[in-house]
Amino acid sequence: MAATLPARRPSRRHGPASHERTVLPGGLRVITQSMPAARSVAAGLFVGVGSRRESEAEAGLSHLLEHLAFKGTAAHPDPGSVSEAVEACGGTLNASTDRELTVYSARVPAAATDRALASLADLVLRPLLRGADLSAEKPVIVDEIRMYVDSPGDHVFSLFDDLLFPSHPLGREIAGTPRSVRRATRNGVVNHWRRWYRPPHLVLAVAGAVDHERVLRATASWFDGQDAWLAGSDQASDQLGGAVAALDETAPQPAPAGRVRVAFRRLSQGNLCLGMPGVSREDPDRWALELLGAVLGDGMSSRLFVELRERRSLAYDVSTFSSTYADCGTVGVHAGFEPDRAAQVLAAILEQLERVTQEPVRQSELDRARAYTSGRLVLRMEETGAVAAWLGTGESLLPRILSVEEVVERLDAVTIEDLLRVARVHLRPDQARLAMLGPFRSRLPYERALRG
Repeated sequence: MAATLPARRPSRRHGPASHERTVLPGGLRVITQSMPAARSVAAGLFVGVGSRRESEAEAGLSHLLEHLAFKGTAAHPDPGSVSEAVEACGGTLNASTDRELTVYSARVPAAATDRALASLADLVLRPLLRGADLSAEKPVIVDEIRMYVDSPGDHVFSLFDDLLFPSHPLGREIAGTPRSVRRATRNGVVNHWRRWYRPPHLVLAVAGAVDHERVLRATASWFDGQDAWLAGSDQASDQLGGAVAALDETAPQPAPAGRVRVAFRRLSQGNLCLGMPGVSREDPDRWALELLGAVLGDGMSSRLFVELRERRSLAYDVSTFSSTYADCGTVGVHAGFEPDRAAQVLAAILEQLERVTQEPVRQSELDRARAYTSGRLVLRMEETGAVAAWLGTGESLLPRILSVEEVVERLDAVTIEDLLRVARVHLRPDQARLAMLGPFRSRLPYERALRG
């Protein structure tokens, strides 16, 4: 029996970023922002699921589902045909899976807006998810996983995540492991799709030469004939066989400070990630931590770049990194270097961390970091794709979408005292964990270095 959706008037508000927002019956949220100078439209369909919501047995399922959607949909059953429909007008169609979101995106000339939206809806709402396609795609994803493992500058981050968040989804590879991918079943993929690819978990964000009412008209028929699906999706797992595993919604417990992981590889370059637990994305200290990242290692005038590369020639690549999640985060330093200089590189990084926790940052450094961070944000917001990503991510993961002006105000409010206080909590060398990748056989010298 078809379910009757509750009658509900679409609600709209004009936010501080001049965007428009409508919640459709069923729960799909539609966010648009008109950019008068644009000739293109960027659209993203954000699904509120990523690798964090997978049990160990389901590892890689979100990423696998993203791949399978492109193998065939109701309107485009042949592999590649849904992409061809968008590329035929000069546009692009893509997708990505992260820890807490899966995103399907398109960018097209404005005249092809309806085509782009239809293609996104087809990928997300009407994938065929055929068993034969699953079998064909598994070796492709295994090759993708191996590609990242073969890229030391990427793989060292995976080693660090696993070190910092052991036995937790945030510590696992987003794509899973070759073993988990090979063990995936069609029932598991369809269960995952039915559970998460539902209107209440979906956000459509569109930016550029776009009209809000036109987007609403384009989405009006997206769920035609799917009343039964909406009603039955909660029971879908039982119908398809196999129960959905319970989710680990708890915040991860970081590994003890001082932990070191060394992965031996015969490489001509060494890579390291030295990091600590950070903050959640709603923590008010995230703005101070972001500016500290700019002071230390974001840009060619940052402390780490000047000290390690320009003055001491210890590393070609050195920079800070950070991630924020619903209830936790990470912050740290990445470097690539000649293996024989590993001890010197590590000592120089620890020296800069110690300095920033003991001495107030100079006002000129804070001003530079603030202008650099704010300026990059403002420049990025000239791109339709960046605006659509800003809207979709904010709507999906935050209580409300922040405007660029609000973010700049929060950065402007950070003081030198804030930087010192936050550094002493989150950047202390004695709180560091270290992942090393390269021709290193023992972790003992690096453990001693962390102990001081």
